[in-house]
Amino acid sequence: MTPGTFTASTTHDSPDLLGKKVRVEEAGTVIRVGYVETATPSGTLVWIAASGCEPRRLYGSALGQSVFLLPESDELAQ
Repeated sequence: MTPGTFTASTTHDSPDLLGKKVRVEEAGTVIRVGYVETATPSGTLVWIAASGCEPRRLYGSALGQSVFLLPESDELAQ
């Protein structure tokens, strides 16, 4: 899976997404950045783990959001 290519409308296996850092957008605005805690088998809905004051929450295309996979920090250095 190439960084930046996952969106909620793309199908990926749930294990590919677990623990990955993602950016969630709604209507072109970033609404959350976080780590995938769990996902539906198709990968179209994901739960983003709680972080700080942000609670664990469900995101995905069925809810009107796009989810983009972000590169790992070691991939940025290359």
